[in-house]
Formats: sequence, structure tokens, C-alpha cells
Amino acid sequence: MNIDKLIGQLSKDWEWFSFVARYCAGRNIDRALCEDFMWWALAAAALVAVILAWWILGKIAKTYEGWKHRRMLANVADAQTMNKHRWSGHDSPEALTASDQRAAKARKPEKP
Repeated sequence: MNIDKLIGQLSKDWEWFSFVARYCAGRNIDRALCEDFMWWALAAAALVAVILAWWILGKIAKTYEGWKHRRMLANVADAQTMNKHRWSGHDSPEALTASDQRAAKARKPEKP
């Protein structure tokens, strides 16, 4: 296929398209040619809208699947199982440090 002929044909098609668009943009909108042109333009716009909606919904679905997967991975164990593995004793995160224990002993209890 010759590139020059292809470019020439595309140029002629663009000229025809621009002529029809200018012709139909005026007072000739009710002509048969313009009605066909209008339906083809509406079909092209609907196709673009469907492709755009498909792309947006695909992005939303991908994000939702990732969120659902992370949520599933975060649900490691139920509360009863987690209680079996909870730290206790002097090295647990809730344990008081030595200085905190001394400070608690040094305080006098409040009298009511």
C-alpha cells in the first residue's frame, strides 16, 4: 500500500467530513444527509461514552479487588486465637517499666 495514496484519501475524507459538518451546522439540520450524519455522530459519541465507562468501571473494579484482598489478608485470626498468643509477664507491651513501677510505689494513695 502506498502511503501517499493513503494520506491523500484521508485528506479527502477529512475535507468531506468538514464540509458536511459545516453544512449541517447551519439551517440545513433537517435535511436527510444531516440526519444520517447526526445519527453517525451520536453513535460515535455513544461508543466513546461506553469505552470511557468501561475503562472507569475497570479501574474501580481493580481498586475494589485490591482492597478486598488486603482486607482478607488483614483478617488473620479471631479474638480467641489472638488471646492465646498475647504477651504476658515482664516483657509484654502493657507491662510497666522499672521506673514506672517505682514511681507507682512511691505515690501515696489518695484519701477520699
